[in-house]
Amino acid sequence: MASFQEISPANLDAFMPLIPEVFQERAADEPLRFFGIEESDQASGVIIFRSSGITAEIVYIYILPYLRGTGVIDTALTDLFFKLKDTGYSYVTMQFVADEYPVLSYIAKRYEFEVRSMDYAYFRFTAQDIMRCRASSFEPQGIMRVKYLPQDKLEKLKKLIERYYKVYGNKLLDIEAALPFSMAYMEGTDPKGALLVDVPSIRQDEALGEMKQYPEKGAYDITLFFVGTTSQKAPLYLLSGLCKVLKAELPPEAVITGYFPHGHVVKLFENILGIKGHHEVLGKLDLRGL
Repeated sequence: MASFQEISPANLDAFMPLIPEVFQERAADEPLRFFGIEESDQASGVIIFRSSGITAEIVYIYILPYLRGTGVIDTALTDLFFKLKDTGYSYVTMQFVADEYPVLSYIAKRYEFEVRSMDYAYFRFTAQDIMRCRASSFEPQGIMRVKYLPQDKLEKLKKLIERYYKVYGNKLLDIEAALPFSMAYMEGTDPKGALLVDVPSIRQDEALGEMKQYPEKGAYDITLFFVGTTSQKAPLYLLSGLCKVLKAELPPEAVITGYFPHGHVVKLFENILGIKGHHEVLGKLDLRGL
């Protein structure tokens, strides 16, 4: 029979193989709490949430494959929700891409989470998709490969990106690693925007199992930054420049991903690529009604 308990120093070693390294590292700086699921006295799953006042944000759920579909995770979540209510939490939230996470969609429906659309969309396509898109015949203007920027211009671009990076996340992309395929949008001699293409990481975290990651393993991840330009054509120029580079330097089957706030960029990608973005949602459960 399955049991559920908070992970402590006494049982940490048993659950460590099930906790992705990224969360082990983040635990030192973020208010994360870890709960473990045991089946037949064996560590079988984990649930990780971020504590923020009266809200617990679930950031990771994992159960060993042989226990999926057995109801173990439902039992563990029900237990967790009552524990959270009893210790003073009022809400549980989950932020996820609904089309990509059917398990979280099931949980949201099963426990009657209130679900609303968020301001981000996730894209997944191949180099061949972008090489065939409308931007491939568009002549780029004011575009320069980041790796060819003079050092003073590169430093200026980095500072501009760092200033605006909080819009996209907490960890700044390693610009140096992304140089081979990245583009800068220039106005005169100054960089005013960028399309950064992060090269795939060779690092593998086996604890993640089948959990989808953003960016995906083995994918080239792209991020658009606009850091001082009002030109509506800037992203189109950047895309057209990327098309020319990909045609010469990447195999057609190379996977490319992108995660963008809704608005001009998302509409541009959907119109130019002909690929619909996977829209992110926020699920919220009011524990006070339990």
